[in-house]
Amino acid sequence: MSESDLPQLRAGDEDRDRVVGVLREAFAEGRLDQAEFEDRLGRAQIAKTYADLAPLTADLPPSDIVGSKSPTLEPDDQTLEQDRKERREIKSAWASWLGVGVLVNIIWFATWMGSGPAPYYWPIWVIGPWGGGMLIWTLTSRFEKPHDD
Repeated sequence: MSESDLPQLRAGDEDRDRVVGVLREAFAEGRLDQAEFEDRLGRAQIAKTYADLAPLTADLPPSDIVGSKSPTLEPDDQTLEQDRKERREIKSAWASWLGVGVLVNIIWFATWMGSGPAPYYWPIWVIGPWGGGMLIWTLTSRFEKPHDD
């Protein structure tokens, strides 16, 4: 038995919340203007029966039709966790690069202090190519993700 089978049945909080969710989604998609949204939202919150709720969403497309046309914008938990892991890996790699860069510069500086004129700046061969590779990896990792456009 569905809501439309017995419109005189009393609606519960869950039923009203479901309609409010549909209205919010429709408002976010631009299907309702501010005044319509506020009016329908108020009517949904005081609805007593299924018959009171039905007209509030009757002119809106069903969510399964909308869902098939437009992809969801909210990523799932697994995608969010994968993104966090990737960010941690990138931060860790950059921290390693920075640490090694500081270390080789300290070594270079220490050898310079005892030798007079500035010696050849060899740390560039450690930090330069590694940093370039890291930069490419960081930038391309952002564009490798599939987009649902």
